[in-house]
Amino acid sequence: MALINNMADSVKKSVRWYIDCGDDDFLYEGNSLVHIAMKKKEIPHEFRVRDGAHNWTYWREALPDVLHFVSQSFRQY
Repeated sequence: MALINNMADSVKKSVRWYIDCGDDDFLYEGNSLVHIAMKKKEIPHEFRVRDGAHNWTYWREALPDVLHFVSQSFRQY
């Protein structure tokens, strides 16, 4: 939360943020609070909540979407 609250305006759009969390994940509440703080600070980000817990089954299913998001940052000019 300190990172979000102290982020300079010039940095807000320099990182592509992606938060993907299961609704049964022990990190769900914290991730939700980070999402809310980012919205309030107008920091662009993607926030996904899906059915699942903090385990490999969840991440195997999430990996294709995460890799697609990350790959959008690597463009050849």
